[in-house]
Amino acid sequence: MLPLTEEEEVQFRTALDFLQSGLWPLAHQALRTLETQHPHPLVLANLALAEERLGQENEARQHHEAAIQLAPNSPDLRFNWANFLARPRTRESLLLARVQYLAVLALDPHHLGAWVNLGTGLVETDHLEAAKTAFTAALAIDPLHSGALLNLAQVALNQQENEKAAQLFEQVLSENPQSLEAHRGLATSASRLGQENKAATHRQLGYAQKPEIFLQGRGNTLPTVLILASAADGNIPWQPLLDRQRHHTRILALEFFPENESLPPHDLLFNAVGDADRCPEALTRVLPRWQLRAPQIPARNDPQRVRATARTALSQLCAGIPHLSSARTECFQRPAHASPQETAGLLEHWLAAHSYAFPLLLRAPGFHGGQYFERVQCADDLPALLERLPGTTLLALECLPSRGQDGLYRKFRVMTLGGNLYPIHLALSSHWKVHYFSAEMSTRPDFREEEQAFLADYRTFLDSTAVGALETLQARLGLDYAGMDFTLDPEGKVLLFEANATMVLHPPPEDPVWDYRRPAFEDALKAARALMIPPTLSHGCHSP
Repeated sequence: MLPLTEEEEVQFRTALDFLQSGLWPLAHQALRTLETQHPHPLVLANLALAEERLGQENEARQHHEAAIQLAPNSPDLRFNWANFLARPRTRESLLLARVQYLAVLALDPHHLGAWVNLGTGLVETDHLEAAKTAFTAALAIDPLHSGALLNLAQVALNQQENEKAAQLFEQVLSENPQSLEAHRGLATSASRLGQENKAATHRQLGYAQKPEIFLQGRGNTLPTVLILASAADGNIPWQPLLDRQRHHTRILALEFFPENESLPPHDLLFNAVGDADRCPEALTRVLPRWQLRAPQIPARNDPQRVRATARTALSQLCAGIPHLSSARTECFQRPAHASPQETAGLLEHWLAAHSYAFPLLLRAPGFHGGQYFERVQCADDLPALLERLPGTTLLALECLPSRGQDGLYRKFRVMTLGGNLYPIHLALSSHWKVHYFSAEMSTRPDFREEEQAFLADYRTFLDSTAVGALETLQARLGLDYAGMDFTLDPEGKVLLFEANATMVLHPPPEDPVWDYRRPAFEDALKAARALMIPPTLSHGCHSP
């Protein structure tokens, strides 16, 4: 391959200056002229970058491919090609880009950008452990790389590694105190750790200046989805539901968006505030806006319906449903300055006055995944347990007879999405606190076989009595996106643990052992994503 001549080098540098200055048409013109003289791979690669900026996707693809053909061992040109492939941010495009990022790293194991972008794509395709490896490799090259630190912190947050996440967010803020993303992440991790004062401080720093986030879709005439969310950690997990090929997305943090300010233009309204226990302020703020807009525009997940899913309200919601029962749940307010021993005495009397019997369950409201959730065998356990539970409010729950006749505990999850039921998983465990990530599913083929039967035909597995109870509950919930966790008693009746809008659609791990879970997951994810698709606008304008 002949190098650029001195004159061509001058032309090339001029074109690069145009690119770096954002003068895309001038850069494109200069590089097109140079291409006719000398189709050098660097010329072709930068011409492709200019064409990307000008929206000339087909031409950009052709020139990226031509550059790679001429210089197949150039990590930087292959990196550009990988970035181009990743641009649509669909699962398919990210898988194609992943192959190219790995090819870059085979050529140059210290290519920082490839590690970071590989990790970002792995996060978006729900491969969090692999993403963690990629970001860790990037930090081995540059320990202060803010993007890698921030992304690694977000992965830790997603995996409920809250202490690790907090440390990483604080490290980002030590280098960049103005990072809104780090303040927001630190607020969430601190809240999960029961550090509400710290969480409130960082929410203020993360959202007060900018309560609105805009995610650009892949097109100029796409409709816009407006997501009304809480700055607290109690939202529907909306990120996996977005399709940037089909819509733009705006997200508002309701606690910090001015109440007297009109909502930005949108074509579909999605209430993401899902935890009635954690986000009462956000639900209060969303209601008047919902009542104004919902009759005029497609709207998902009525906040008034979300309020009815508070843990203390669930028994009332379920009252009278045949073949279904839920645990009675009531609030206990902890005295402000009492010791755990003093509080334990007060709580013991309160429990007796409210007809609770041991064993029972205690939990801090607003937490999920088994966090701050304890089984109390007798009154003597109360002081130690109270030291582990944060907050001024505790929830006391009756123990449901959830242990099966074989000594195992089972927890089914079924989602209600767009008016239909979708089986998500069945977790089996020898421990009373059953969560899929902590159950013995990976080591017990017989457990997986039982789950496979449930996912393949949940109606037959549960029988019509239980399914009828779930359908009645679904109608009472009246939510477009929600989940129900439950087990069955020996007579096949539903024992409901919880029903709310915060449940996550976790993708199965990549290991082929979990392939049996993928069809059910993909069906549910498709239904959930359909909730975010606005109707086609014949006139192309946005609602005010």
